Amino acid sequence: MALLQISQELQTHALALDELIAEALHAQQGLPGAHRTAAADFQQLTRELVRCAVIADHEASATWATIGKALGLSADAARARYGKVRLLWPPPPKPA
Repeated sequence: MALLQISQELQTHALALDELIAEALHAQQGLPGAHRTAAADFQQLTRELVRCAVIADHEASATWATIGKALGLSADAARARYGKVRLLWPPPPKPA
C-alpha cells in the first residue's frame, strides 16, 4: 500500500515539475526556488520509495546480498543501512 501511495506522489511531483519547467521555458525565466523545492520533494519521496521497496523485498525473504547488489552495496552495507528501517507512512510533517 505504501509503495502505491509513494508511487502516486512521485508521479504527481514529476508532473508538477514538468509543468514548472514548461512554464519557465515559456516565460524564459524560472520562479526563484520553485524548481529546487520540487526537486527536493521528489528526492525525499524517491528515498522513501527505496526504503519501502527494501522493506518489502526483505519481508519477502530477499537476502541482504540480493538487496545490496541491486543498490550497489555489499550485504553488510545494505543490512547496516536498512536493517532496522521500519515503514512509517505517511511520513511525519516537516517542521515549519
